[in-house]
Amino acid sequence: MPEEKSSVSVMFEPDGKVVSGTSDTLLELALNGNVSLRGECGGAGTCGKCRVQIIRHYGSLNELTRTEEEKLSDDEIKDGYRLACQAKILSGNCTVYIPPGSRSAKREISAVGLDEDVTPEPAVKKIHIHIGKSSFSDIRPDLERLRSELRCPKETEISLGTLTELPKILRKSGWDVTVGMYGNRIISVEPGDTTEEIFGISVDIGSSKVICHLVNLITGETIARANAENPQVMYGEDIVSRITYASRKPENLGKLRRLIADTINFLIDSVCRQSGISPESVYDMVFVGNSVMHHIFLGITPKYIGVAPFIPAVGDLVSFPAKDLSLNMNGEGLVTAIPLIGGYIGSDAVANLLITKIYEQDEISLVIDIGTNSEILLGNSEKILACSAPSGPSFEGAHISSGMKAVSGAIESVKIEDGNVIYRTIDDVKPKGICGSGVIDLVAELYREKIITGTGKFRDLSHPKIKVDGVPEFVIEESFDTGNNGDITITEKDINEFLLAKGSLKTGWTILAEKFGIEPSQIKKVYLAGSFGTHVNIENAVILDIIPGIKRENIVFAGETAVGGAKIALKSVHERRKLEKILEKVEYIELSVEKSFNRRYIRSIPISRDKN
Repeated sequence: MPEEKSSVSVMFEPDGKVVSGTSDTLLELALNGNVSLRGECGGAGTCGKCRVQIIRHYGSLNELTRTEEEKLSDDEIKDGYRLACQAKILSGNCTVYIPPGSRSAKREISAVGLDEDVTPEPAVKKIHIHIGKSSFSDIRPDLERLRSELRCPKETEISLGTLTELPKILRKSGWDVTVGMYGNRIISVEPGDTTEEIFGISVDIGSSKVICHLVNLITGETIARANAENPQVMYGEDIVSRITYASRKPENLGKLRRLIADTINFLIDSVCRQSGISPESVYDMVFVGNSVMHHIFLGITPKYIGVAPFIPAVGDLVSFPAKDLSLNMNGEGLVTAIPLIGGYIGSDAVANLLITKIYEQDEISLVIDIGTNSEILLGNSEKILACSAPSGPSFEGAHISSGMKAVSGAIESVKIEDGNVIYRTIDDVKPKGICGSGVIDLVAELYREKIITGTGKFRDLSHPKIKVDGVPEFVIEESFDTGNNGDITITEKDINEFLLAKGSLKTGWTILAEKFGIEPSQIKKVYLAGSFGTHVNIENAVILDIIPGIKRENIVFAGETAVGGAKIALKSVHERRKLEKILEKVEYIELSVEKSFNRRYIRSIPISRDKN
């Protein structure tokens, strides 16, 4: 029989939160207690981001693991540091301090940079009517008289929840009501005239963040915005880790789904509080996300997206009542998922098409949405090719020794002048690490200054900024002037992680150009989507071959295109109807089965452009 686990208790500081449970790892206890703690590798012990300090303990902990001995310095071990994914409290209780560098934090989110204005044509309509009072001369049932006043056919459906409230609302309102219609279905009956109160939500469920916009569906105006980290990152930074976790046990999928639903509910509450409206007045929601996020939110196993031939369970536009998804909005309102493209490429890429409108243009355009799982679209009004580039989380600061997300204290831009490292941090505070845009700048500067080779190796270990104490590392900032009391550095291994990621991106748009029958130089416009794209230094991105080297004025910072495209579909049923026609032009390219993939990928990893 398996050994029974002991009951233990952990105080997590500085939250002051006590979590009780069985003798699991500190990371598992933190996750179960909703304590903010990084875990980009999903507890595999490879990222080293979940450092915690054992302040005191009464009972016993497991011995240091080999992984911890490799990841932690001698000084850290001496000071009681452990990796939360490796440290296990076997009995008793303990107090654990989570340092700033190990805590999840809210990141910067860009605005939508492209025009999202469309003529409002919402799926939800409201009609104000006055029904004649029932009497012996008119003994028709309430619903029949309601339909008659609306001039709706007898077949017009009504939700059960609305029907059960109908008799009471009609009589309490003096027979003066507003009826909410979603297509040919009655979804609400409200006292008085509420025709001006129709709101909708657009949501982008990203692998690492969730963005929510509240829209007045009468005017089309965006009236509130909110975002949050996707809490699923605690179970793995990349979507493959999520698939693995969701497929391991039946209850795991439910856990991941609840995390997303709870996060969306938190964001709905936030935008409604900002605007002073009731969540009951939110009747429509359109969400987008990659195929894995799409499936998890709907409670569909993503298992088969992760194995060849990478087939999703559903790819069409589908809608479900909000109550079926446990969302804090009008329960009879609908939640719509716009279509997927194929493989890992989901509805967020379709939203990118909807807002960039490259499907209407004669010139050939490239859309790159850089993230853990980057999506690339190339085409024009004739055809569009789409692929997914598994660039990994290094563009978001993960798998980099001093890497972090784009939150307060992250180094977001770097310049090397006269041997000095000049940088800027988010919020202009002391640096705690370096985020993706900072890594791009740093690698480009190291290459430009001939400190590294095209393959990311240090040319001269005697360089004054390179420390050689075991693993050689370039020092961006010394510990005495950082926000986490440790050196902020980059190693050859870090640079290699980054080059592998950028190589994947370049391979993606190179293969798409080849299959389109053009040279990359023939691309007329590049749209950089997402928050990451907004902060990229264009010149450095070109030097590193992250994007093709076209004219600067033809590179567009598109901002949060996914939530913007979802918003267009939310505001206009006409735009939703266009999706089927748009998708007829799209061809999904699975990079992993392309004959030229390995050859092109190997060639795309090194930096090969002119340093100047």
